[in-house]
Amino acid sequence: MTTTYRYEPTNLQRNQHGTVNQVQFTITASNGTDSFTVDSQTALPAPKGTPIPYAQLTKEEVIAWIKKLVGTQSEALADSELAAFIERKAQQTSNGTPWSN
Repeated sequence: MTTTYRYEPTNLQRNQHGTVNQVQFTITASNGTDSFTVDSQTALPAPKGTPIPYAQLTKEEVIAWIKKLVGTQSEALADSELAAFIERKAQQTSNGTPWSN
């Protein structure tokens, strides 16, 4: 079964010059049946040349930064979390609370 990944930038931290230097994001791994979302963040290196003005950044550009810097690591973490979730789900026999009967 193929796993797909969805990146979602959730916050951009900027320095005193307005340059984005850290990205907080989620990555969701999905195998078509189950999915698991991991919160993460990464620091960004100083831009080479003139940085893109904050107001002109696009979600796609930020996702490309994330994938380039930590995509493989983030996907491996999301894979392991998804596998652990599937394992826990397979072992679950029941759920609920004792006071809801």
